[in-house]
Amino acid sequence: MVLIIDTETTGLRGIPEDRVLEIGIAEYDEVSGDISPVYSEMIRYDDIVDFDSKYVNIDGSRGIWIYRNSDMRMEDTLNAAKDLDTVVREVREIVSGKEVTSYNVGFDFGKFLYQEPWNIRNIVTRKIDIMKLATSKVYELADSDSIDDKGLQEKLLREREDSPYPEKWVRSIDAYRVLCPEDPMGLEGMRHRAIDDAVMERWILKALREQSEESL
Repeated sequence: MVLIIDTETTGLRGIPEDRVLEIGIAEYDEVSGDISPVYSEMIRYDDIVDFDSKYVNIDGSRGIWIYRNSDMRMEDTLNAAKDLDTVVREVREIVSGKEVTSYNVGFDFGKFLYQEPWNIRNIVTRKIDIMKLATSKVYELADSDSIDDKGLQEKLLREREDSPYPEKWVRSIDAYRVLCPEDPMGLEGMRHRAIDDAVMERWILKALREQSEESL
């Protein structure tokens, strides 16, 4: 069993400047191939209004980005059933002794879940970053003109060429569309919140595993 964790956060800097607003955990049974959601919680911060008023994003804009660019609202945080201490305790109980990963381990774990108060580094075994595996496979398919959706293939190659970074990572939604073209989880109408993304990333991992076995 492998647990995939996805977080929704106030920003990109990590703790202590940022906070985890929502966390989702999905489970992938590598033997049966079954994928199932395990845990999904928003976190209540009673001071989030004041935090939001003072927050400055990396690009200089003010206010928590996710409240203005998704269906998550400040009211969701204020009305969440569980506070930070409760969610941290429950998450640590779920992941303790387990193999865990995410789509961008450096972000979810390095900037947040390895930090206080989560501090899961010493209670889990980390699997390889799904993002690294997916990026390698997706660009392999794109370079060989093997992606059925040619518009998506062209977009991915163009983004890589235009990227100022030496390594352009493939977004999870694009990796899913390339590796799971039958859309097994049904993306249309989904909110793409933490648990949705965790399940989607499980499908990506499953597809990578299956394609790897086919190539043996």
